[in-house]
Amino acid sequence: MTLFNRNARRGLVSALLLFGAWALGQSPISEPITNFKLPLFNDQGYRTGYLRGEQGIYVNASEIRIVGMELNQYTGDERDAVIGTMESPEALFRFDKSRKSTASGPGAIKLQNDSFVLTGEDWIWQERINQIVINRNVKIVIKDSIGNVIK
Repeated sequence: MTLFNRNARRGLVSALLLFGAWALGQSPISEPITNFKLPLFNDQGYRTGYLRGEQGIYVNASEIRIVGMELNQYTGDERDAVIGTMESPEALFRFDKSRKSTASGPGAIKLQNDSFVLTGEDWIWQERINQIVINRNVKIVIKDSIGNVIK
């Protein structure tokens, strides 16, 4: 299921890498960054995302744990409108050498846009194939009609 477009994902990965570098350089590794806010922008200066967390914890050079994660995706143009959200009480972002990332969490996740609300538990998102897999208690509420099948 696609919630975030390619440019927003690229911006998120870059921002999280910068966040990790900042966390390493600005505070002891054992100290989390609390109540952080990280806006994400495209090359034209428009907002593409906004990441908030209760805590950002630098695990190592390729992993950052976020407690109380909220991520909004924006249109990336002059409208500056929210087009999707993702929330989870805990997310672990991992970055490989090709700068492709995954994010996962053992607990709940909620994805929402104008067309649906998707909730569940025990999830993993893979940037390389732009796929999220939710393993338990999956529920989707579709707000739009689906052709002649569901209206």
